[in-house]
Amino acid sequence: MFSTFTETPTPFVPLNPTGVVLTNPESTSAPVPTIAPTATQGSPWGDFPGPTRESAIAIAPPVPQIDFPKEVIHIMLLGSDEAPDRYGHRTDTMMILTLDPESKTVNLLSIPRDLFVYIPGLRVDRINVADTFGGIEMVKQTILYNFGIEIDYWVRANFNGFVASVNHLGGIDVQVGSYLFDECGGVYYQYYAGTYSMDGHTALCYVRMRKTSSDFDRIRRQQEVLEAIFQKVLSTNSLTKIPQLYGEFDEWVEGDIGLTDLLPLIPLASDLATGKASFNGYSIDGTMVSNWIMPISGAQVLLPDREKIQELLNRIYSY
Repeated sequence: MFSTFTETPTPFVPLNPTGVVLTNPESTSAPVPTIAPTATQGSPWGDFPGPTRESAIAIAPPVPQIDFPKEVIHIMLLGSDEAPDRYGHRTDTMMILTLDPESKTVNLLSIPRDLFVYIPGLRVDRINVADTFGGIEMVKQTILYNFGIEIDYWVRANFNGFVASVNHLGGIDVQVGSYLFDECGGVYYQYYAGTYSMDGHTALCYVRMRKTSSDFDRIRRQQEVLEAIFQKVLSTNSLTKIPQLYGEFDEWVEGDIGLTDLLPLIPLASDLATGKASFNGYSIDGTMVSNWIMPISGAQVLLPDREKIQELLNRIYSY
């Protein structure tokens, strides 16, 4: 399986789980709370929209936009906690899938949902509320402002859509990389390193459980499940059915990537399925953030170490 610590291309073929546990962040002393300037006081945020609400800390300037080759495509993958018994939704899962047909590489970057960053047009807040307040465009602006990556397409699934999609594939075989014992819906699950067959409900529980682990461990599990889904979709038989699968998944998953956008990517998908292209997973982990308690609400967020995150981006996107 691919590892969230892989920094060199690896074949898209499952390997034995490494059992590496993602590092939890250390707590840090709180920065002095600062009220961000309003839009009328200047524009330290460059060409991006200014804040409309007060921020608990000063707004960091936008990072430089990364200059990608024109053939490189970035797809934002979002998992929403939207459900019939919930009011509104937040982004539980946020990943950037970068496809490079020329170099035959696919890179996946996971972003922690509690990362405390500037959301253009709003304030400094958890990154997972951008979709709630401003929809997809605000999420795109947030990614561009804080990571320098311009998103081309987006895909979003809620709980029901995720379960239906996995079940439609006939289930998936997930390479579990580390021990987990946790509860979901009153049922206790126990996993050791190894391969497990999961239906949609089981896979959803596996990626969401965090009572006995952390969000960083959950990111690892999200990538394991996504890899398993890709493995199933990219099987030899499935590749010939891309148009049919697109129409079927359209019932449960929303986004703006069309069938005509996907068809040119089939050769890259074929190379992934045969091991001729590399699939690499990365994440903003506990070594790149620090815990911080917000002064008024008492909520815990993750303050980004922008220098370390930039180092990660440089390793992933070295053009």
